Amino acid sequence: MTERRTAATLALACAAAVTVLAACVPLSPPPYATPSPVRATPMADAGNGFSHAERLSLRVWATTCTSYRNGSAWMLDETHAVTNRHVVEGASVIELTDYRGTEYHGTTAAYSDEDDLAIVTIDGAFPEAATIAEEAPEIGEALTVTGYALGGPLEALTGPYVALRENDLDPEGAHVYYIEVEAREGNSGSPVTTTDGEVVGVVFSSDGEEFAGAVTLERLRAFLDADDDRVPVDGTC
Repeated sequence: MTERRTAATLALACAAAVTVLAACVPLSPPPYATPSPVRATPMADAGNGFSHAERLSLRVWATTCTSYRNGSAWMLDETHAVTNRHVVEGASVIELTDYRGTEYHGTTAAYSDEDDLAIVTIDGAFPEAATIAEEAPEIGEALTVTGYALGGPLEALTGPYVALRENDLDPEGAHVYYIEVEAREGNSGSPVTTTDGEVVGVVFSSDGEEFAGAVTLERLRAFLDADDDRVPVDGTC
């Protein structure tokens, strides 16, 4: 299958755009939309009662020359976070916050020219790291989407993996996971994990009601292995 750049930006990024998976209709807000972010409150018992996926997940604020975006991300290792291309493309400032309210600044970022994926280098060192699954999920398997819908609070949603299907926004591109969870604006970049907490995909789309679309494990691995093929984020106005 020929891999091609996603034909339209999928907007689970708050104030960037909202895309309905079933209808594939982008609904763009006016330029310079700048909603106020809801910042996390630091917690006294950090780590207590939180799953591994929740501890890995980050809220993202990305500022471009014309808009403000809110999305989610997750820590690949102590210095790199994975999110969607449409969350950070063109961003001049990238800020991330974890479940404890700890803030990190994105120093550099790069994205895939084929899939809706990006990687952000943060300042400092993150104490948790993701485990990438070795095998793709099976149809019917319960998967969890963890992120900051509508800017927060942090929320984990679990539902069955329904199908591997065509990407409605890029019919000639890679197929995507179709998961029965109600992902919303702000969930862009959320990790998709198994019951064991292993990452098998990355949310990038939603119909706004019942189902979410996710970049597959195969495409995620290809992106992580292709350092030289990534496009640097350029926020120059």
